[in-house]
Amino acid sequence: MSDDDILSVVRSVTPAFVRRSFALKFFIALLCIGVLVGSVGAVGTQQMTAEFEQQVLDEHATTAKQEADSLSNWNTQNSLFVETMARSRPVRAGNVSAIQSQFDRELREREFDGDDQPNLHYVDTDEGVVAASTKSNYRGESVDILNATVRAALDGGSGTVVTEAYTDTPTLESPQPRIAYVTPADNGAGDVVIYTVPLQQRTGTLSGTGSSTSLVVDGSNDVLFHQLNTDLFLQPYGEDNGAPAAARESGPADPGALRAGPANAALDGSASMAGKEYVVGYAQVLDTDWVVLVHTDVQTAYGTVRSVADRGLLATVLGIAAVGAIGAVLGRNTASALNRLTRKTERMQAGELDVEIESDRIDTVGRLYDGFGAMRDALQDSIDEAERERKRAEVAHEEVVETNAYLQEKAATYSEVMAQAAAGDLTQRMETDGQHDAMDAIATDFNEMIAELEKTTGQLKSFAGQVEESGEVVGASAASVTDAAEQVAESIQKISEDATVQRERLQEATETVDAAVTALDEGDVQRARDSLVEVAGTLNDVATATDHTMSETENVAGAAEEQAAELNEVSQRADELVRYVKPLYDVLDRFETEAEHQFVFTGGPSLGETDD
Repeated sequence: MSDDDILSVVRSVTPAFVRRSFALKFFIALLCIGVLVGSVGAVGTQQMTAEFEQQVLDEHATTAKQEADSLSNWNTQNSLFVETMARSRPVRAGNVSAIQSQFDRELREREFDGDDQPNLHYVDTDEGVVAASTKSNYRGESVDILNATVRAALDGGSGTVVTEAYTDTPTLESPQPRIAYVTPADNGAGDVVIYTVPLQQRTGTLSGTGSSTSLVVDGSNDVLFHQLNTDLFLQPYGEDNGAPAAARESGPADPGALRAGPANAALDGSASMAGKEYVVGYAQVLDTDWVVLVHTDVQTAYGTVRSVADRGLLATVLGIAAVGAIGAVLGRNTASALNRLTRKTERMQAGELDVEIESDRIDTVGRLYDGFGAMRDALQDSIDEAERERKRAEVAHEEVVETNAYLQEKAATYSEVMAQAAAGDLTQRMETDGQHDAMDAIATDFNEMIAELEKTTGQLKSFAGQVEESGEVVGASAASVTDAAEQVAESIQKISEDATVQRERLQEATETVDAAVTALDEGDVQRARDSLVEVAGTLNDVATATDHTMSETENVAGAAEEQAAELNEVSQRADELVRYVKPLYDVLDRFETEAEHQFVFTGGPSLGETDD
């Protein structure tokens, strides 16, 4: 659809009172601009907020993933450590004192001291006792001294088993949460090496700040590790956000984050999270059912974007207000100027052309004032010019009336002359009086034409006489030639017949001479003489006929000479006609005709006629 079609549709649906008011249209335009600016600002702010919130979620997911990877490495290191101990030389040799010495040395090198340190136990499964232990009160004791969770893992098979979290019986302080790594000893006796690690060993190493809380839950969603609060160890996580289940469903390679709350369980004990909505990032720890959870309250997590969003909305509102204020001032001034100009143009429309149209503005409205002022001046000049033209037209009208009367009179005179010329009087001429150039030009051209026509007609009349006279001569000559030709034909026919007879007589004479010769050969002289006498008679007749034929031939020659003379005279007449025709053709060629016309003889002799 073109712009004109769109404007046409807009005009058709816009009420007439709106279309007539510039101020109202300008206000509507400002309102549309304000709505557009507000919509763009709101959408832009919302989009920016959504992008930032997504970025916060991605950051929490990344943090949880990093912590899960760190915890996975820690878990792997613990497994490798206990497996190394199980393959050590003292263990393979089954030397309990050497095993005890190595266990104590390994923990000292790792700078673990006190009751909360990790412990190494060597269990003789055949005897059912703890043969060696870094925990002195366990040495030589029955395996019953071990926690039930650890005892359940003693027959775990050929691989390393990581137990569920449990509470150990300490020798000094309150019960201590731990996990144990149980692996078979590499001595073929079925003995077991156990490495127990207190959960608080990871306390303080999880990522987090005063405004965020990180913890790890086990497969039962109990708190396994906590960022700071050891009181929550092995306590139910309890937050109804679905993050642990989502983490285990997506797997270790696909961390995520979500918005939940308000906090009402494990997080409720944190002053920064209690009763608040929060963002939680989650990630599963590789090769375990543990899930790392990183929490931050919404106010803290989205604080920056909320501030930016609020400033964006404020800027949008201020922008709309500025557009409205500036538009209102400009619109009011422009509408007032246009209304004044409209009133002045209405006065001009009523015929008051001395109205003052001036403005100090130099913008488009000022140029519009200048344009209307120039239009008023031009209109006044046009009216004055029209008045002068009207007066000139009145004078010209009178001149036209006089000219028409003269032309009518002159046309009647010229018409009469042309009628007489058409009737055959080619001596008629049109008179020129010098009063009208066009009419004088017509008269001059007509006189030249009629003079040329008169000259041509005279030549045609002369040529017609010559043609008539020459036609009579040619007719008589044709008759004489016809008679002579008939005589010649008859003479030639007669000569042909005589020649045939003479040829036959000569043939007979030849045969007679042959007979005479034959008779002489036979000695019959008389018969030969008679034959010769007969030949002589025949030759005499032939000679007589030949003389007659010669006479006829001379007659034919005379007739032929007469025909030649007649034809020579006809040729001379034809040459004369050609000489007459050439100048006449030159004259006629100057006349233009619409079509070729065949010249038809209406009388005179016909060269093709013959007397019957």
